[in-house]
Amino acid sequence: MSFYLVKDVKEAAKKGKLGFELYRALLLNYGKRGEKAFFYLRENRVKKYKDFFVVVGREEYVVDESFCTCKDFQINLKAQKPCAHILAVEVAKLMKLYDEFDVYYVDFMDMTLKRGRSWR
Repeated sequence: MSFYLVKDVKEAAKKGKLGFELYRALLLNYGKRGEKAFFYLRENRVKKYKDFFVVVGREEYVVDESFCTCKDFQINLKAQKPCAHILAVEVAKLMKLYDEFDVYYVDFMDMTLKRGRSWR
């Protein structure tokens, strides 16, 4: 299953501004999940690795295509609707609003775990 952003959100994102218009479009179309997505974007919490996008929230959530590792997506939404992390990634892709790392996330996590630290 593929999730597509609604027209209002796409149009606001394509303007390239992380302002009220985008916030309003996300909130009106996706409710609290849209509001959280805007927060992730504003706080620069979307990261792009060679293999996955990651959104840093309480934990690091891996987003791959139309899948997210968060419980909201898997349990509450039953993988039928996008969670805040998927929304944030989709908007970030349109706006090129993410930090990009030239490493594989799985390798990065392996190094981090070996050192016994969490990265945020």
